[in-house]
Amino acid sequence: MSGKVAVVTGSSRGIGKAIALRLAKEGYDIVVNYARSKTAAEETAREIEALGRKALVVKANVGDVEKIHAMFAQIDEVFGRVDVLVNNAASGVLRPAMELEETHWNWTMNINSKALLFCAQEAAKRMEQVGGGKIVSISSLGSIRYLENYTAVGVSKAALEALTRYLAVELAPKNIAVNAVSGGAFRPNFAAQF
Repeated sequence: MSGKVAVVTGSSRGIGKAIALRLAKEGYDIVVNYARSKTAAEETAREIEALGRKALVVKANVGDVEKIHAMFAQIDEVFGRVDVLVNNAASGVLRPAMELEETHWNWTMNINSKALLFCAQEAAKRMEQVGGGKIVSISSLGSIRYLENYTAVGVSKAALEALTRYLAVELAPKNIAVNAVSGGAFRPNFAAQF
């Protein structure tokens, strides 16, 4: 994979960090995206570099389309290509449906669903230039079953899965594979064991 680049949103910790490290072990240079913890993102980057790969740390709330455009502009400057996008960043308000406010809904949908569409648009443009690529989103069991206080997140993940199907069909002729995976429960320090 030498010279290939993977963008992993929300990769400063947890599942995103584990994915970033695994891709680095497979030979990818990594874009470490974070929204809040610069210290954790920089630690992830150091671990990637210790594996002999390059790492670019980019602060961007992927729920904001302008921040997505700016992130991909930085990627262009440093790497000039994208081969893999892992849409991992996630957030959400955990409340019963009857207690959700519009701000809770918008926050959750923007980061968990809207981000996939606009990150995929940007990534796909760059993947086309290198002959194809892969887009993978991290979903949740709450997309298909009821979990207490999980309404906004569950619905956002269901939207993510629907969008994955549409993107998979539309991007297939461009040699871009689009999939989603849904994990179960995990320990917070699980990245160290991956």
